[in-house]
Amino acid sequence: MKLRHLRYLLVLLILIICVNATVKLFDWHIVARAIRHMDPGILLGGGLSILLAIFALRGWRWLIVLGIQPDRRRFWHSFCANGAAAGLASLTPFQLGEIVKIRMIPDHHGSAWRLGVSGFFVERVLDLGGMFGIGLCGLAMHFAWNWLAPLALLLPLLGGLFLSLLSIHVRRLPKRLQPYTEALHHVRRIVFASLLTILIWLLYTGLWWIAALSMHVHLGFGQATLLLGGVMLAIVASMTPGGLGVSELGSRGIMLWLGASVTDADTTAIAVRLLTPLIVLVGLACLLPLLLRHRRR
Repeated sequence: MKLRHLRYLLVLLILIICVNATVKLFDWHIVARAIRHMDPGILLGGGLSILLAIFALRGWRWLIVLGIQPDRRRFWHSFCANGAAAGLASLTPFQLGEIVKIRMIPDHHGSAWRLGVSGFFVERVLDLGGMFGIGLCGLAMHFAWNWLAPLALLLPLLGGLFLSLLSIHVRRLPKRLQPYTEALHHVRRIVFASLLTILIWLLYTGLWWIAALSMHVHLGFGQATLLLGGVMLAIVASMTPGGLGVSELGSRGIMLWLGASVTDADTTAIAVRLLTPLIVLVGLACLLPLLLRHRRR
């Protein structure tokens, strides 16, 4: 219990330091001018389209990992659950958002809950592979290691291979933990989910590129991938709610390291932050059908 409190205090300390640094470092006159001249049509039109595609792929991946045969009703339910989870994850540490998705599985007090926890673990490993892979791809392109960039994008497949190897040793776990490893035993599902993960992270790259473009900052593919991978790594490591402060400082620092001007660095950081309300609003819209369905039961 003391370790948990210590972790919360550490997250709070990181949050305060990063928000304070953001307030002091950013040129808010430049930021205000950039927001006034932004193109909301690009952000809303392009961003919303890509975001819905991401939710659709995440919903499909969730069904694949759980071994549930997709149909129209199940896909819609999974789409909404993943959208709601993404919306909550933008405001809270990412595990709390995913709990909603697991809770929406019928019979979550029994075997379905254990399967959901197992699927959650598989998705997290694949997403970590996607995050590292997309960042490594951008880094390789920055240093002109062109042979490494496409290989880096395949890192989720390496995560799938790790899970497949891990499934061989699950029998050594205590019996009370073995029911929570069900999703690890299906190699084909994991491989298919790995391929979907690659597409999901490429779409996230497109989403961040659209956000920067709406503020008239033009990013190359290598810049966008490095920005996405680096910032998401910092957010996950810090565990701050919504990456507040961490995202802004991370985006600004990476853009400056890439040689961008202070104006473009500050503008890009705010453009990425503007994705948060968009994701939250779409996520809440996805949550509404789930709540109505739950109430009818």
